[in-house]
Amino acid sequence: MTQTDDAVPQSPPIIEGPWTAARAGAWRKARVVSFLCLIPLGWLLVALIWLPLYMGLFFFLVAGLLVGAVSFRLARPARPMARRRILRGAGVVAVACTAINLAWEYDQFARTVGKPPRYAEARNAAVTAGDKASSIDSKANVAFRTTLAERYAPGGPIGYVRWAVSGLDLPLSVDGQTETIVMPHGGFRWPIRTLAALLLLAVGLYLSFEALASAEPVSNILPPGAEYTEE
Repeated sequence: MTQTDDAVPQSPPIIEGPWTAARAGAWRKARVVSFLCLIPLGWLLVALIWLPLYMGLFFFLVAGLLVGAVSFRLARPARPMARRRILRGAGVVAVACTAINLAWEYDQFARTVGKPPRYAEARNAAVTAGDKASSIDSKANVAFRTTLAERYAPGGPIGYVRWAVSGLDLPLSVDGQTETIVMPHGGFRWPIRTLAALLLLAVGLYLSFEALASAEPVSNILPPGAEYTEE
């Protein structure tokens, strides 16, 4: 028996064929639906990303797989597709969603910056004065956004990114009490963590869309009566 006899047959190259308006529309619709589904899901992903040991990054892969599985049905009329087109589409959606997630992260951080145990004295003073303890949360939210705009122009999500990458502490005063705000993933860890989340999201989407490279539906389930053969 020669090595030629045992050679594994190679899969034929993928021939995408003419890229018609109908196929382009199906692929565009799938990407738009993926993006729209990931916008609200991103709010949850941003909350999970602070889990210890960066375990929250795992959920970005899961989110890509779940959303991609839903959008895959819309993209089926576009098959067969070249893998580079699938990879490019998954990457574009992941980048766009990461930009939205940065805005979510900035907003969530600002809204929770005054939560206990921070500003305990200011909170007690507010209650003594007949005000609600939650008022300190609102004041800290405004103070954080204002301070960020002053020290890391232009503020907002861009200023938040500049502060996160700097790795510096941020003194924040509310009703006479100053707390030092620390970015948990500050410095070089923040861009690495953010890039990892982007890549995992793109990988999840790509794996869900990968079957679009086949002209026929792909299944690992044998039809009734079919014999299993081991290669």
